[in-house]
Amino acid sequence: MKKKESFIIYCILGAVPVLFCFVTAWFVSAVLMDEKIVPTVALSGLGAGIIINIAFLQQWVMKAYQMNNKVLSAIYIFYSIGVLGFCMGVPILNFGVGIIAGIYTARRMCHIKASTEEYELKVKKTALFSAAVMLMMCFLTGTWALVGGMIGTRFESPVLSFTFTVPILAGIVLTGGLILCLLQYWLTFIAAEITTKAWCGTSLRSE
Repeated sequence: MKKKESFIIYCILGAVPVLFCFVTAWFVSAVLMDEKIVPTVALSGLGAGIIINIAFLQQWVMKAYQMNNKVLSAIYIFYSIGVLGFCMGVPILNFGVGIIAGIYTARRMCHIKASTEEYELKVKKTALFSAAVMLMMCFLTGTWALVGGMIGTRFESPVLSFTFTVPILAGIVLTGGLILCLLQYWLTFIAAEITTKAWCGTSLRSE
């Protein structure tokens, strides 16, 4: 594994326990404890994440291309929810998560010297999974808008104006979700193909 590649994997995997422990400790303490001790508990969660990394991160990086698919799926969903929240419910950065998944899958197939058939199957599965998660993020966005009181608000622009209703919101989520899912599938697939050509020196995809 190249140094740059190893560093990127360190960052991606290492951020998971740190962020998960910090955010979980913050929200749990905010709900159950006095607000004065919330920062202390949150920092304790941060420390727990760092300790986990010290104990296990090196092993995880060494076995990055042999990780269980369920673990990989959990990491993908973790980052997808994280970037969705970071963008205030707009799933734009989620495309980046899918692209990284495509790069990882292609690199993994190169690493194990996969056959053309196995490569195509794994890349398609990854692209389908990323599209499915994108659809889930779109539904979360719609739910967020519904719970957040968007229904009844007025949208105004120079070319279009309307009032948000449940049917309109559902139509936007379904139509926009379908478009975003198709785009996510394509971006994930293309990222895998470009990575394969760049790192394996050829395309494993059959013509």
